[in-house]
Amino acid sequence: MVLIRTVEELQQLVGSLAGTPTLAVDTESDSFFHYYEKVCLLQLADAEGRAALVDPLSVRDLSALGPLMADPAVEKIVHGGDNDIALLKRDFGFSFASVFDTQTAARFCGRTEFGLQALLESEFSVHHSKELQRCDWTRRPLSPAQEKYASDDVLHLRALAQRLREELRGIGREA
Repeated sequence: MVLIRTVEELQQLVGSLAGTPTLAVDTESDSFFHYYEKVCLLQLADAEGRAALVDPLSVRDLSALGPLMADPAVEKIVHGGDNDIALLKRDFGFSFASVFDTQTAARFCGRTEFGLQALLESEFSVHHSKELQRCDWTRRPLSPAQEKYASDDVLHLRALAQRLREELRGIGREA
């Protein structure tokens, strides 16, 4: 996991993501602590399983990531990504193409539990605690526990998407 806090680090990250077929995407925001919600952390994981945490409170201009988000050749994998995508569009002007939402896929598979924690537990026996979900993500520096929590939110999304896509294909609901 790498923490991105400068424009130079962001440019290096974007260069390292060139050619990735998938990009897991998640955000942490401050909606529980501030009236005007904003993105406080952007988590990414590439097809190789390398996670990056981008700090938009340090790097205000994330436009270098815009082409990746809009690229239809790069599948963006999210979990319950409606709010994440809306915030990224509003705060950074991103547009999105080729999005796969694992929460939506789980619903189409007929799952009755479709939260990320429940899906990771049932599919991979991975326990992903959501205890830090509602912490104040504006506070810096991030603790090691916050960094682990945030990177864990994206590290398993690609494998989860593959599993759910296979299940959808098997029941004739992939489209």
